[in-house]
Amino acid sequence: MDIKELKEIITFTNAEKGLISGFDIPSDAFLPLLLSLRTGGDWSYSSENIKTIAVMDRTTVYDNKNKSGYSLEEIYLFINPVIKGEEGIVHRLEKCGDEEIRILVRRPYRIKVVSDRVIKATVNPFEKKIKTEELQEKELAFDGSMSYDIAHEMEHLKQKEIKGGSLWEFKFV
Repeated sequence: MDIKELKEIITFTNAEKGLISGFDIPSDAFLPLLLSLRTGGDWSYSSENIKTIAVMDRTTVYDNKNKSGYSLEEIYLFINPVIKGEEGIVHRLEKCGDEEIRILVRRPYRIKVVSDRVIKATVNPFEKKIKTEELQEKELAFDGSMSYDIAHEMEHLKQKEIKGGSLWEFKFV
């Protein structure tokens, strides 16, 4: 690692600290958001005082004329989330953490989640900017991938192991 990269890392880390101090939330509550930013994916965190999950929604913004685009990421950090409703069932393969293979699970197609607070980080790789804001809404509804991701992370908060059917049960046709 060269000195320029080290300085960039220190500057970014200081900006993360500034972000955290601007929301009057315990610093450890931001761990899922910071992990989503740094390593991608969805994360959960639980302590005696607070439970948080971060889930990422990606949208491809593409200009057909210029033949270029980017993947806009919206990361939602839910503080003390509670599921208030689920609808539908979707069977899907998931892989979690260090598991070697994916498992077959059932997830809700639509989910409603209520949180004490919701912080949204919008990551624009084209502009190299991360916009953060606290949403006024405390109750949000999602469907599809975001619903599955929320349900998965909520299982982690309940300290449940993600269980499901084995990939080995599948048959090639």
